[in-house]
Amino acid sequence: MSRLPGILGEIADVAGEVAALKLAQARGGTEMKISGRAGGVLAQIVGDEAAAKIAELLGPEKYTIPMASVRGRAARQAALAKAMAEGTSSNAAALQHDVHERTARRAKRKLKEGPGPLFER
Repeated sequence: MSRLPGILGEIADVAGEVAALKLAQARGGTEMKISGRAGGVLAQIVGDEAAAKIAELLGPEKYTIPMASVRGRAARQAALAKAMAEGTSSNAAALQHDVHERTARRAKRKLKEGPGPLFER
């Protein structure tokens, strides 16, 4: 049983967690038609064998692929704060830690303001 949520967990169960994470990274938050065709879009992302397994599981339907940040919000924010403290640029930190660049800029600004939580709840 996979630790990934929803459809990504189902994909991980049949094609492996690496394939599910690759799919989430490449197409998370977008709709895509599932096809197990060798060389197709899905196969280019996860490989022919995994694409065939996913297509067998889901069938030729359109699905919205979840974004599923597996690390969770708190872990992403902690990693972002560490990157900002180390002087990583807002753009690079946003890409590395799966957040919007504005979020990275806010974290950098709050870091300059001094001690206290970087993120309000």
